[in-house]
Amino acid sequence: MPLSDPRRYRDKTADWMRWFSADRRRHLSTLVTPALINEHAADPRGGDTPHSAALQEVLIALRSAPTVDKPFAYIEIPYRRYRLGRMQGRGKRPVIVPGKVYDSERAAIHAVFLARLAWLGLDNKRRGGQGL
Repeated sequence: MPLSDPRRYRDKTADWMRWFSADRRRHLSTLVTPALINEHAADPRGGDTPHSAALQEVLIALRSAPTVDKPFAYIEIPYRRYRLGRMQGRGKRPVIVPGKVYDSERAAIHAVFLARLAWLGLDNKRRGGQGL
């Protein structure tokens, strides 16, 4: 049926984005396995060995997630002390998460990976699995 009154038209973009996000999350949750997490823990940056296609797909999704409240690695003392932080959006100071301190960049990067999985609901704990 043709659009006869534009004032009655409802933009369905938000509906599509909700569906797409849910579908993408379902697909990514099938990729997140203990083997994938172990692969990332062994070489978080992918410098020693190339990441598998599944890990690359998960990393791309984690990196392209919205910025607000996104976990990141904060360097407190270069090469010696790292912590986790959360971005707060453009023009706002990030929040440094109190608690765990990491003594290597690799450990901090892997902790960010696990935090982003949990943040997006892709970890086993939220899916009723055995946890990470």
